[in-house]
Parts: sequence; C-alpha cells; structure tokens
Amino acid sequence: MIMHMLLNFFLTPLFATLVFIAGLYPFAVKIGFTDKPCHRKQHKTPTPLIGGLAIYLALLVTLLPNINIQPNQIAFISAITLLVGVGLVDDYKSLGVKVRLVAQIAAALIMTEYADIKIENLGNLFGFGAIHLGIFAVPFTVFAVVGGINAFNMIDGMDGLAGSLTLISIASLAALSWTSHDATLFSYCLIFGACIVAFLSLNLRIFGRPNAKVFLGDTGSTMFGFSVCWLAISASQGGHGLIAPSTVLWIIALPLLDSVCIMLRRLVKGRSPFAPDREHLHHIFTVAGYGNNATLLIILALSLGLSVVGITADRYLGVPELVLFGLFMLLFVGYYWLMSHAWKVMKISRYIEDMKKPDRRAATSQSIPREQRSGRDRRYAPSKQDLENYYKAGGFMAALLRQPFPKKEVGTGINAVETSY
Repeated sequence: MIMHMLLNFFLTPLFATLVFIAGLYPFAVKIGFTDKPCHRKQHKTPTPLIGGLAIYLALLVTLLPNINIQPNQIAFISAITLLVGVGLVDDYKSLGVKVRLVAQIAAALIMTEYADIKIENLGNLFGFGAIHLGIFAVPFTVFAVVGGINAFNMIDGMDGLAGSLTLISIASLAALSWTSHDATLFSYCLIFGACIVAFLSLNLRIFGRPNAKVFLGDTGSTMFGFSVCWLAISASQGGHGLIAPSTVLWIIALPLLDSVCIMLRRLVKGRSPFAPDREHLHHIFTVAGYGNNATLLIILALSLGLSVVGITADRYLGVPELVLFGLFMLLFVGYYWLMSHAWKVMKISRYIEDMKKPDRRAATSQSIPREQRSGRDRRYAPSKQDLENYYKAGGFMAALLRQPFPKKEVGTGINAVETSY
C-alpha cells in the first residue's frame, strides 16, 4: 500500500512536473512567455512563467487515471482549469483586476455549489458556542477563498517563497491527515507536495544557481492559494473535522497576515489594495541587508513555527478556540504595527552598517552632487535625532517599539518610497 502511494502519488507527479517544465521551457522562451526584469523585481534576465502550468499538467496526469482519489475531483479539476486559463492570459497579456476576481469567484462557487465544500461552522470563537453561518455560508466561503487565492498570489515576490510557503501549509495538512488516518486528504497532499518539490528544485537558488530558472506566474500562485483553501476547508468542516476552523488561520498565517496588512496600509494611503509595491515582508528583510536565501529561511521558519503552534495547541494541548482565535488576532495587530514601523528602522540599521565600512565613510565624506549619485547612493540618510532615537532604543528590535517616524520620501525617482510608518 505504501509503495503504491509512493509510486502513484509522489514519484509520478514529481517526474511529470520536471518533464513538463523541460518541455515547456524552450517554447516559453521562443514566444516570450517570460517575466521581464524591471525596477520592482530582483531577477536580471527574462524568466519563463511556466511553473504553474507544468504543475497543473502534472496534476492532470496524476489525477485523471486515479479518478476516485478524492470526492468531487472533477469539480476541483474544473475550478483549477478556470484559474489556470485566466492566469495564463494574465501572465502573457496582463488582465485587469476585475477579470481575475470574476474568475476567482467562479472557481469558489464551483467549490461551494458543485463540490459542496463550504465554511458552515466558524467554531466557538467568542465563547458563546459554535457559530453556524447558515444562509451566509456560501458568500462567506467565496470571500474567504478569494482572499486566500490573493494571499498566496501577493506573497509570490521572491525566488522560492510562494512555493515553499505553500509546501509548509500542504505538509501541515498532510501530517494532520496521516495522524488522523484520512487517506483521501493525505493522498492529495502527497500529490500536490511532490509537484511543489519538483518545481522548487528549479525555482530555489540552490546548486550554485544565482537565480531561479522558472517562475510560477499568476497561473501557479492562484492555483496554490485555491488548492490550500480547498484542502484546509475540507479538513476543518463537517462532523469529523480534523482541526478547528480557527487553526486554519495558523496554517496559512504568514501569507494571510502579509496580504491583509499590506492591503490595509495601501487603503490608508489612498492607493488601490491591488497596486504593486515593495513593502512586503520579504522586501523589508532585503532592505535590511539579508540575501534571498537568508530571507527565505527566516520567513519559512516563522511560517512553520506558527503552523506548529496552531496545530499543537488545537490537537494536543486542547487550547479553546476562543483563545486560539484571540491569540491570532493579537498576532495580526502586532504584525501590522511592526510592519508599519519597519521600513524606517531597517534603513537606519543598514545606514549604520554601511557607515562602519571605511570605503563607505570615504565615499560619503566627499561632496558628490545629488544628481550624479547612483540609485543605491540616493538612499535615506537619517537625521541626528533619528540616530539618537535609534541608539537610545537599543538598536533594531528595541527601536521597533518607538513612536512612529514622520512621513518622508526615501530616495528619488523610481527608488522613492514614502514612509509613514
């Protein structure tokens, strides 16, 4: 039985993903189906956006011959086919937000109406008993799924990040299904996990590779978000739910926190919540001087830690749902507050580190006209008062607890970032 699952549900999707990536790669380069470099992106050369399509095809190759792996399998395939189709067009021609939202809502409705997978019970969040949604189950589920899709889509801004965070969520659900003897859920997690592992072997900066060979594109990130929502809702609803609904928040904590917080910050500034920028968590670490792999490891450790905390508290310590939900809301408020202050503190920290270098001191001691400086030199230079506040607070971590800094524009031109943190 174990060998059968290993062959059919792990090795098959693993090698199928690699084969499809290899086959699609030259075709994508030829037709220009690539992500072009720009000032908001880290890569230097056009990179094929075929990771999502290759994973989708590998899922089909694995799922269609095993049509009874999970109930409502045709509904799932139909929903991701819709998302992948729209994602491919968006990756190639860049569709508007409204078209993408319509497709995401349609995919969510396939899940609720044809697969009958919906959020009907929110659990005992406030200590007054379970909250049953009744007639509001469908609209609430659609809202949650669209939010989940965009959470994973928005976190896809660094080599290996979206795939690795999705793998952590899938692995968490796989561990739950294994310990609960839920073969159906475990089989699907194994298939999806194998596809992600194959993709990450070409998306991570490993084996001496300076940049990713392929990207997910919106095709893959939206499919990732939808699939995690499908599996997490399945695991948390029904009479034999494996986890409490509030525990799902901990399993997808970092993508959810990052996307919701950054959308709120954009709205506060009067910008579109879907407008691209460089204010995500991984951008903060980059500004602080961490490399791609170091940033990735820190974020993945945080994500894994939050998932383990949520599952352990729910399944093994019996922590009430009211407490779990309350702790998550405190985590949300703390995350929003810290992220709202992080940019200025990170820039002061980097400025101080640079000033410690002799070559940097020599360069800054010279009077160079502002218009002749490079983009990297046109960075924020903290005032004397800013530096005093920083040192009085005891450095980076303590400075995060200080009062917000006033608004100031960081840099000029395309490097400008307004801080109101």
